[in-house]
Amino acid sequence: MKVASRKLWLMIALPIMVALALLIWFYPTNSDFGRENPGWNGTEDFATEFKALPLSSLDSLPSAARGTTLIVIPYLEFNDGDLGELERYLSDGGRLVILDDYGFGNEVLEWLGLEARFTGSQLLDPLFNYKNKNFPKIIDFAPDPITNGVASIVFNHATSLENIPSGQVIAQSSHFSFLDENQNGNWDEEELKGPLPVIANFKIGKGELVLISDPSILINSMLGMEGNQQFLENIAQGQLFIDQSCLPEVALDEAKGTLKVTRNATATVGGTLGLIVLILALALRPIWHKGGKA
Repeated sequence: MKVASRKLWLMIALPIMVALALLIWFYPTNSDFGRENPGWNGTEDFATEFKALPLSSLDSLPSAARGTTLIVIPYLEFNDGDLGELERYLSDGGRLVILDDYGFGNEVLEWLGLEARFTGSQLLDPLFNYKNKNFPKIIDFAPDPITNGVASIVFNHATSLENIPSGQVIAQSSHFSFLDENQNGNWDEEELKGPLPVIANFKIGKGELVLISDPSILINSMLGMEGNQQFLENIAQGQLFIDQSCLPEVALDEAKGTLKVTRNATATVGGTLGLIVLILALALRPIWHKGGKA
C-alpha cells in the first residue's frame, strides 16, 4: 500500500511541479521598470524600440565606453565597486543617464564630487500638467542636442534637482509648480516654488552625465506621451544599455532566476548526465525496493 501511495503521489506531484515551472517561466514579470515587463510599469516597449541591452551587473559595462549610453534607475544602494565602474565609464567617454525620484541617485553624485542632488520631494504642478498636478508637463527647455525637436514632456510623480549651475540646466518646471515637501498636496509658504530644474547635464572626464528627475518617462504607459519618446531618442546615442542591477527583484523574478540557473546547469554535459541518473533512479526504485524485500 505504501509503495502504491508513493507512486500515486509521484504521478500527481510531478506534472503539477512541471506545470508550475512552465507557468513561472512563461508568465511575464511585473517588476517596476523591468526590461521584460510588458505591463504599464515596465520598460519593454522602450527597450524594444531603442534596442536597449539589459545589464545584470555594472561589472558587465563595456570597456570601450565612447559612443554608448547607460541608463540607470537607482532604486537600490550602490557599493564602492559599482560607483567606481560608473566613474570609469564616464571618464572613458560614455553617456550615463541617471533617472531618479526617490532612490539612491545622490550616492553617485556624491561619489563624483558634484554638489547637484535629487531633492526627493514630489514636484506638483496645478496648471501645466497632464490630467492632474501629479503629472507635471515640462515645456521650458534650454537649447541642447537632447532637447532637439521636443516641445514638451510629461512626468509622473516626479521630483526635482537642486544645486545645479545655470549653465547645466537643460529643462525646468513651470512657475506654477512647487515641491510638496510635507505631502499635503498643497503649496505652503515654506515650500519651494518653480521654476525648478528637472533635467541637467555635466561633462565628466571624456563623458557626459545626464540627470533626469523622473524615471517614469521610460515606462510603457508614459513612453508615448507628448515628446517623451523623441526626448529619449535624443538621449539614446550609440549602443544603449539599461541597468537592471539597481532595481529590486519581485518574487516572480527570483523564481525565474532559479529556473534559469537550473536550465543552464542541465544544459551542460555533467548536468544532463546527472538528470539522466536521477530519472533512472526514480524509474528503477520500485525494482530495487522489491529486490530488497526478497
